[in-house]
Amino acid sequence: MYFSDGQYFELTLKQKISYFFISLLIISIGNGISIAAQLGAAPWSASAVNLSLTTGQPIFLFLTIEALLAVVINAFLVDKVNWFKFFGNIIFGLLFSFLVSQTAKLMSGSVGSLPLIGKLVVDFIGIWMVGVGISVIQRANFVLHPLDSLTNLARFKFFHGSAPLGQFSNFIVAISISLICWLISGKIDSVGIGTAYSFFFQGNNIAWGDRHLFKNLLHIDPTKIGG
Repeated sequence: MYFSDGQYFELTLKQKISYFFISLLIISIGNGISIAAQLGAAPWSASAVNLSLTTGQPIFLFLTIEALLAVVINAFLVDKVNWFKFFGNIIFGLLFSFLVSQTAKLMSGSVGSLPLIGKLVVDFIGIWMVGVGISVIQRANFVLHPLDSLTNLARFKFFHGSAPLGQFSNFIVAISISLICWLISGKIDSVGIGTAYSFFFQGNNIAWGDRHLFKNLLHIDPTKIGG
């Protein structure tokens, strides 16, 4: 939904596709560079890193599994399943998983060689990019990453539209996964100051994106339309 000159407009397919790719790139690159900084990634990315560390399997595998599980949960939270968005969420999740794992791999050398303060700046920028990208793609309401769709559903279904509370509830599960991995393996990675920043302030980053980036692009309640 778009607001301009006192009127509300439905987004065209071209606009939705444009917002889709803009958001996908912002979110994927943000996650990738925060993983490469090794000072704490967004909680779901950190959980995939720690599952990989514990099992020896690639990060891509666990990013994909998390996305597919979120698709199933989303289907139970909506009044009616939108099958286009159902399969679109899967496609987004697969593209996202590939781009994040590749970005982290490509950037690990250059970002890893930075001094501590440089890594911290990159980490915070990456996590901020994730929040801003989530804001755009939630409002475009075309195809979301399944975990972002889950956050958006929780935001409106349980928390009266509060972005911070919706994000907070989502992240509790992700951080719990990393802690379980630590208890099993005795090792933990990608959990640190960046994760704490994401946990407590990502909802605010999303809300900032709502107000300042493509600000005429409006939220609608996803529980009423499915997907």
